[in-house]
Amino acid sequence: MKSILLVCNEGMSTGFLCNKMNAVAKEKGLDVRAWAIPESALEGRYQEADVILVGPQIGYLTASIQQRVNHSLPVEAINPVHFGRINADAILERALALMGAPLR
Repeated sequence: MKSILLVCNEGMSTGFLCNKMNAVAKEKGLDVRAWAIPESALEGRYQEADVILVGPQIGYLTASIQQRVNHSLPVEAINPVHFGRINADAILERALALMGAPLR
């Protein structure tokens, strides 16, 4: 199973997006799990992920997060337009591409 970790300020704004991403993955028959945490909880949890997507509201922390995870997995800020529109398809596709497992 591929694991997509979404990180934001408090883990709440990404919660709805995670639910939608998980629904899209299930609909497409993908073995993927998206989950969200606040940025402050990163250290104890990032090892469970295959990729980290950073909420656009804290996108400025992307480089810092890459350092905190020792560059051990891909880290990228979520496209703000996709985030604002809750475009779970596009965000899921990008996460899979970062892992080298494109949706299409």
